[in-house]
Amino acid sequence: MFGSFLRWVRLNSRKALALVLAPGLIALAFDSAVSHWAGKDFDNRWQAIPVVYGLVGFLLLTAVCIPKSRKVFVWTARGVGLAGMLVGLMGTYIHAVAFMEELAGDYSAANLEGALSVAPPLLAPLSFVGLGAALFALSSARMLLRLRLGSVRAPQAGAEGSSSLAQETV
Repeated sequence: MFGSFLRWVRLNSRKALALVLAPGLIALAFDSAVSHWAGKDFDNRWQAIPVVYGLVGFLLLTAVCIPKSRKVFVWTARGVGLAGMLVGLMGTYIHAVAFMEELAGDYSAANLEGALSVAPPLLAPLSFVGLGAALFALSSARMLLRLRLGSVRAPQAGAEGSSSLAQETV
């Protein structure tokens, strides 16, 4: 059974990596939900966007890894990736505006420390950008991607393969 799983991973490297990245969307959604709503009023509906994106993106990625259609996988991974980059960039902008409002033009060390502790985390939304960019790049046919699972044998000293490898590297 494990051998057939490894064979599937070798034949579907991009889908396998998408399945590895998909739980990251759930983790980002959970982290966003906690940081936006834990002990706070739900006064801003825009804060639901990263949570909804994470849940929907996870479901879409998991669903398109099952069928054999490469085209459906590629377009879904691109869409989820682009949406993640957009969510991350907009979140970074919104957090930066809140940070600047908290500073109110006073850039002293004490005020910077206070703004960093009170304002939303400035760079946290960039995690959506990173995961989205990885998903978008994963769908590109131009990116060479090769997963090698299982035992890898080291070349023996007297084997023909090792001497030809040595000649190629010289």
